[in-house]
Parts: sequence; C-alpha cells; structure tokens
Amino acid sequence: MIKTAISFALGCLFFLQLPEMPSVQWLWALFPVCILLFYPYLRWLAVVFLAALWTLFQTNLLLDNRLDDALVGLDLVISGTISNIPEHQSRLIRFEFSPDKSNTITLPNKLRLNWYQSQAIQLHAGEKWQLTVRLKQPRGMSNPGSFDYEGWLFQQGIGATGYVRSSADNKLLESSSIYSINAIRQSLTKAIEQHLINSPHIGLIQGLATGVRHNINQQQWQVLRLSGTSHLLAISGLHIGLSAAIGFFIFRFLWSRRAANLLFLPAKEAGAIGGFILALFYAALAGFSIPSQRAMIMVATVMISLFIRRPIPASRLLAISLLIIVALNPLSVLSAGFWLSFSAVSIILFISQNRFPSPRWQWAKIHTLIAIGLTPLLLLFFMQTSLIAPIANFVAVPVVSLLVVPIILLASFLLWFAEPIAVLLLQLAEQILNLVWFFLDYLAELPYSHWNSTVIPRLYYIPIIIGTLLLLTPRKFPAKWLGIIGFSPLFFYNAQQPNENEFWFTLLDVGQGLSAVIQTQHHTLVFDTGPKFSNSFNTGTAIVLPFLQHQGIKQVDSLIISHGDNDHIGGAIPLINAIDVTQILTSVPELLSNSNHCDAGQSWQWDGVNFMMLNPNRDDISSKNNLSCVLKVSNKTHSVLLTGDIEYATEQQLIARYKAHLPATVLIAPHHGSKTSSSNAFINAVQAQYVLFPVGYNNRYHFPAKRITDRYQQRDITMFNSAKHGAIQFKFDHQNEPQITTWRQSSAKIWRY
Repeated sequence: MIKTAISFALGCLFFLQLPEMPSVQWLWALFPVCILLFYPYLRWLAVVFLAALWTLFQTNLLLDNRLDDALVGLDLVISGTISNIPEHQSRLIRFEFSPDKSNTITLPNKLRLNWYQSQAIQLHAGEKWQLTVRLKQPRGMSNPGSFDYEGWLFQQGIGATGYVRSSADNKLLESSSIYSINAIRQSLTKAIEQHLINSPHIGLIQGLATGVRHNINQQQWQVLRLSGTSHLLAISGLHIGLSAAIGFFIFRFLWSRRAANLLFLPAKEAGAIGGFILALFYAALAGFSIPSQRAMIMVATVMISLFIRRPIPASRLLAISLLIIVALNPLSVLSAGFWLSFSAVSIILFISQNRFPSPRWQWAKIHTLIAIGLTPLLLLFFMQTSLIAPIANFVAVPVVSLLVVPIILLASFLLWFAEPIAVLLLQLAEQILNLVWFFLDYLAELPYSHWNSTVIPRLYYIPIIIGTLLLLTPRKFPAKWLGIIGFSPLFFYNAQQPNENEFWFTLLDVGQGLSAVIQTQHHTLVFDTGPKFSNSFNTGTAIVLPFLQHQGIKQVDSLIISHGDNDHIGGAIPLINAIDVTQILTSVPELLSNSNHCDAGQSWQWDGVNFMMLNPNRDDISSKNNLSCVLKVSNKTHSVLLTGDIEYATEQQLIARYKAHLPATVLIAPHHGSKTSSSNAFINAVQAQYVLFPVGYNNRYHFPAKRITDRYQQRDITMFNSAKHGAIQFKFDHQNEPQITTWRQSSAKIWRY
C-alpha cells in the first residue's frame, strides 16, 4: 500500500511537470499499462503510468472548462451561486461564482470575480445572484521565484477571472440556504468579528475556527513565517485529530451513562461515531483543506478499525489517505501544503519508532526533528526556513492545540445557544493568543530567526534529502552525523552572477506597471517597483523581492523610482522595508524618505558597467510623466535605455540634449507603448534592436497601442511584451548578441495560457 500510494503521487507529479499538454490519444495506453499490474516487479511502474493517465484525463477536463476566447472582454449577464466565503476589502469584494447551467452561453464551472467600489453591497456564501460581468482567461504574472497565481487558479478549477460591471441588472435572486456549510462558516466568522471587534487577533481566531484567513494582516503572516508556526493557522491534522478525540471521549462517556445503550452498541463504538461526527464538523468549518482531508481520512479509518476490531498501522493509514486524496484530486500534488502536511506526519511516524530515551524526552525533541525534516521542502517552496521553529512550536503547539482550539470550538458551538458564555470563551482565547503572540513576535525579531536561501539546482536537493534522513535516524545509527555534509550545497553553492564588464537586465512582469532589475558583478539596481493593488498585495514584495532572493541578492545598491504613479512607485516602500537599500533616487523625493533627486548628468560605474541619468533637469517644469527619471546602462558592447513614462515633449528634449547618448541595444518603450510617446524621431534616435513593452494582460488602456507597435515593426525592431512573455531577461557579455530568456516560455507548464 505504501509503495502504491507513493508511486501514484509521483506519477501525478511527473505528469504535471510537462511543458505542454500531451494528446488525449495517450489514454489508449491504459490497456497495456494494466497488463503490467500482473507483474509484481513492474507493478510500481504501472501505478506511475496509471496516475499519469488519470492526471491527463482530469487535466484535460479542466483545460476544456476554460473561458472561450470569443467571450473575453464582453459584458455578460449571467446567473449563478456564490460558492465560497466572499473576501471583503476596502475597495472591493472578491468571491468565487458558480454559473447556472441555464445560462444561454457556455461558461466555466467556476469563476473568480472582483466587485469594485461595492461598500454598500453585502454578499453571502450560497446566495444566488444575477450579475453583469466582464471575463478573461485565467492569467497570472510570470516571474522567477514568485507565486504562480495561474497555477493556483488551475488547481482551484477556476476557468475564468473578471469583475462585476455596474448595472441595473445586478440583483439578488435567492438567499442562501440555512444548510449551506459556507453560509454557516461565514456567519460564524462575522459573529467572531462582532464580538472581538477591537482585537488585533480577530483574523487568527477566525482562521482557527473556520479556516477563513482574510483578516490576518501581512505583519502577522511575517511573524508566523519567521517563527515557523504558519501551520497552526491551517486547521491541521493535529486539530482535526484533537476534535475527534474530544468527540470520542464525550460520546463514549454520555453513551455509557445508560446501561440499555450498551446492549445496543458498545461505548467504544459509540465514541468512534461521535469522534468522527465532531471531526467532520470541524473539517467542514475548515472548508475541507488538504490537511483536514488527510486527517479526516485517517480518523475515518481509525474509527472503522474500532468497529471491525482490527488495528491498522499508522503508516498504512497515512498511505491510504495519500492515495485517496491524490486519486480524488491529482492536482493536489502541486500544493506546498500537500507535501508539508504528509511529510510532517511521516516524520513524526519515522522518529517515533525505535526511539530512545523515554517518550517524554522524545516529545521535547520532536519539534527540532520536524523542523530539520521539513527544511528541504521549506527551502524548495519558499527559499526560507525558520531557525527558531523548534522553540516557537514547543510553546505554541500545545497552547494553541490543547487550549485555544478547544475553547474556540466550544465557543463556536455555544454562539447559537448561549451567546454570553461563548463571548467570554472567545475573550479567553484572545487573551491566551495575546500571550503566545508576544512570545512569537519576540522570537521572530531575533537577528538569526530564519535562514534565507537562494535557488539551487534541483539535483542539489538529493544530498540535502539524504542528509536530512540520516539526521532523523536514531542516535546509534551508523554515520548519522555525516548527514550534516548533505547540507553543504546550502553553504557552498553561489548563484551565477555577471562577470566584470557584464550586466544582466531583467524586465519583470508586474502587470500594468514597470519594474526592472540590473545586475553587475557585485551590485544591483532596481528601477521602479510596480503597483500596489491593496494593503495586502503589492508587486514590490510579491514580485521584485522574490526575484532578488531567487538570484541570491541580499542588498539593493540603488533603487530608482522614475515618478510617483502607483504603477511605478506602489511597491517601493514595502520593498524598502523588506530588504537593505543603500541609495534611493527619484523624481519625487517628497514621496520617499531618505531619497535624493535623480538629475540629468548623474553618472557612475559599477564593475566596468556605466550608468548615466538623462532626465529630468532640476529646473524642468512639466507633467509628472515627462519628469520621469531616464537611465541608460551600458558596457562596451550593449546598452539599455529605461524611459519611465516620458511622452513626446521629453523625447524631443532628450534628442536635443543627449542625442549622442540615446542609441541603445534595448529600449523600454516609453509610457508602456501609449499613443502619446514613441515618436518616429525618438525611435530613429535610439536605433534599438529590441523594444520591451511593460504591460498588463488585457489591460484597460489597450497598451501597447497598435499605432506604436506598427512603428517599431516597420523598422524591424524585435518586440517583447511582458504580458505575453512574462519576465524578460537579457544577459549582456562580450558576445555580439545578448542571451535572451522569456520566463513564460522557458518555464512553460500545461496550465499556462
């Protein structure tokens, strides 16, 4: 069973690494693969192929369920049901919508919608609405090191994204059913918010009660990550198991109070039913996340074993739950939570067998061993691991799991029957969390609370995993401490960097905005940081920072913010707060503290690479777009011209003032390729071989304008577009032609549009 489960999971994983979707004709291979099942030594290989074919079938269904191209950008009046708990933010409501089959047009089974400027609208899970929407295919920004939003949409089965248009046709058709589990979760979330309105820990309590984490702010997530306690906010197997144990003992006790009950059903079996019911209720409140699914399957199997009076080994329980989850949803193997959840339980089982000294000492060691065991996965998924996680979890896990969670569960139940008592219990849980949070915050602030790693080649994880397994073995295992050597790639691997006189230029995909990174041998410059979309999301920390970490960069030597528009400056302050920045230059120093004005004529040299500012002059008077910082970067053979959002007027000034400095290998199209820039005279003066358009997919400004792309095309200038190509990287060395990499194509996946 164990080998079968692992083989099936690996088959799903291997298939999902393919760069493009294979033909469905491969499903005919099912018959010869089934023949392999009759050969014991080849059975594992047959299971791998069966898993791949099953994933092919499921994936093909999901890809066929995407929005038709003909419907993109149209105003559509549709009806359907809100299928999750809406997320209310200051300017919008975000929710998932399941269209009715009765709609006159064919739509995906699930949509992800935003409703802007909707403060007066109250949406509830399970409600049926008629809405006017504008849709597009699932799409995400594509950059090295950053979160794959497009892949996440694929995992969630979302076939289109879009927004609700203002219209008189938008109306509530039917209220949610009182039996809707999501409606119950939302009402419980709202009740907690009302009773703890001034508490800073509302989001944490809501997360522990219902799995809804909308109100957890970025600072709290940062503390949880640095302390290695993020798993506490996933309603995990520990919490589900605890609720099952509570239900088991309560039901067994109550059932045994009446002797006649025992003649009908033994107390232990009655307890098993009660434990399963309570665990199922808690898992439903959690929205049946992957950790809760695993726990529920294990709880169900344990309860069945009590009925059949035949114990099932814990390792077999884990294998059964792994096989069922992956068979039901092959895409779950793409989730970091999937691997962390199953790995954590596997580590606990591994270190709990044949381990001495006493179990009490083993409990004290268990957090350290789990932290060591999960290190390879944490570095692989997040390029970061907490060094103080064992200490933090040693305190937080028992307090949260044995005190806070039971109190919150009891309070949640009593909110419908004895509200005053429930409120007191919620306040008690809040006070306990306040003490725990003070401790976690203190640990997270320690200088060496975590380890940041650069991206290392996948093959280097083989010695790391082997070393980890050695360190987890019992004390007297031969060569146990040689496992430390397996971690050597983390200390001795250095990310590739440009050589002297070389530089790398990367235009990041930040949607409708601009951000670029220039790397020389020992220095890094960031030009603009892209937009800030909300208090919880900006491209400075979501795109730029992960890219810098991916490249092994720990410090920004110069940050240049061309001007004050949100799509250029939005991510600046969050990025400055997250990484050391030596110097800040901008045309709007009043908006950034400790910054200096960028002035035409400023120049410097790093590692044989020249930097020169061409705009603005200090005494220029113009629009903020035309006062953008303009920077030229060059070595002996190639150059890049970054132009911000300048328009015709500044283009003419640059031709008059710096015509000799304008020719460049690569031009970042002024103002994203708008009609107000890229004049014929300016294009002729720059003489670029390549032009890059930093634009968002299907953006409302329709950038780049066709008139502008035609101008570049007429001159045979090669065009790249961040919406189409993702991050675009040029490596300039002493060769005649630069090395060009487009991230969306080079990291192609079957779900990429």
